[in-house]
Amino acid sequence: MKDTLASVSRWATFLFLVFANLTEGRAEEKYPPEGLFEEIWMEVRMFNAKVGYAHTTFERHGSEVRLRTHTYMKIKRAGTEVIMESHENSRETIEGQILGFSGVVNMGAQPVRKEGAVKGNKIVVTNEQFGRKSTNSYELDARGVMNWGLIRLMVERGFNKGTKYEVLVYSPDFGMNSPTKASIEVKGEETIKLHAGPTVVTKIATLLHSHAGKIETLSWVNEQGMALKTTMHLGGFPIEMVKTSSGEAMKDFVSAEFFNKSLIKLEGKIPRNAKSVTYELSQKKEGSLQAVPADGDFQKAKRQENGAIQVQVRRIQLDEVLKGKGNPGQVGPEYRLPNIMIDANEPGIRALARVASRGAKNPVQMASNLRSFVTKYVTAKNLDVGFATASEVARTREGDCSEHAVLLAALGRSSGLPSRVAAGLVYLPSYQGRMDIMGFHMWTQFHIRGKWVDFDAAMGESECAPTRISLATSSLKDESLSGIAFSIAEPMGNLNVKILAVKR
Repeated sequence: MKDTLASVSRWATFLFLVFANLTEGRAEEKYPPEGLFEEIWMEVRMFNAKVGYAHTTFERHGSEVRLRTHTYMKIKRAGTEVIMESHENSRETIEGQILGFSGVVNMGAQPVRKEGAVKGNKIVVTNEQFGRKSTNSYELDARGVMNWGLIRLMVERGFNKGTKYEVLVYSPDFGMNSPTKASIEVKGEETIKLHAGPTVVTKIATLLHSHAGKIETLSWVNEQGMALKTTMHLGGFPIEMVKTSSGEAMKDFVSAEFFNKSLIKLEGKIPRNAKSVTYELSQKKEGSLQAVPADGDFQKAKRQENGAIQVQVRRIQLDEVLKGKGNPGQVGPEYRLPNIMIDANEPGIRALARVASRGAKNPVQMASNLRSFVTKYVTAKNLDVGFATASEVARTREGDCSEHAVLLAALGRSSGLPSRVAAGLVYLPSYQGRMDIMGFHMWTQFHIRGKWVDFDAAMGESECAPTRISLATSSLKDESLSGIAFSIAEPMGNLNVKILAVKR
């Protein structure tokens, strides 16, 4: 959930910048002039409160256009304040061709760095955290654009009502292995209320077709094409960016509570001895959920005629798992090999894995031993950490569900068990005085004897009850971190969950 909010807010900033620079004369050959030619300050708002700011500069250096953006936000997670800060840069030619990018994101843990450079018809992307790097090379789609390229394209298309077109956009938050399709439509004039009073503006809708679902952004621009306001939704939670002065942008922050607002009241109760539970997931607003949770070995999902999604989850029986057939080689290398987040080859991880797996006679016992070890090993169970690597969790012994999940996944891979993380919902009988709720959560899955099996170190469960609904899974290899983040973005604040049936 932490990475979800950070990624969505950075995409909102990106869209604001695109429109913020569309003033008259932009298509002229002499534009942009050499040096700094645009500076933009925005305030960021959530839940009707100002939670941060974004500051962007546009500079021309010879044949290059360079954008630099600094975004700063404060939120609260169950009362714990978390600061999310990012610095992002892009380099493009005057004609809008991509040259490279870099970025640093800090969400309470060590910074996560990403940079990319175009080399011939390839884009080479390097990720770094805690001093460890991974590099991948992808084919560059010549049709794809980033910041300045999208600005030029929008100027060419114009702002007449009814104008529609599609464009391929490269964004580090959605993975640089391929561009993401965006559909743009000019809606027409509206009057909106701003700090200065009612203002006539043109409304523009941008629909991003990401691999995790569709994300809509609305922008309101004045007659010169300058963006005055941009909004997008993290599920049912609006994120708003409003153009302002530097002085106004950087003062009077509040830390808006995010975690508690994401909790969902469950219609029904789940008894302790439940063997299976059938849930119904539906949107609070009109329409149907876009993404259907993936089927698993203990979870089956299907869409209903009314647009709702029915999900049946079975209690995991480890004796049943042990009788299965299969071997670790059945799954891809991304689930068996280390990566930046699940750094299973680190000496500290290998040492912990040897201790934690001691005495295990089969893979089920090994997985249970590892789960029990992580539950006890992470002694500072708090929400202060951003999204730490497994080796960092091993060093600090602190974190929330995501830190438990990555450490357990790493111990599994180090011990020969393929692993991935699952993100979704978990049932809480009570939480801070509220009864029967579902909260967003992350846990670990091991591939054992041909099945993906849940193990939840944060909740202390090995034979997991049917109280979890997996919305997305990930190996956490490079680009898939943003994928799992956006997969759970749509339901946040926008989901009803009720129980259709319980089997005891």
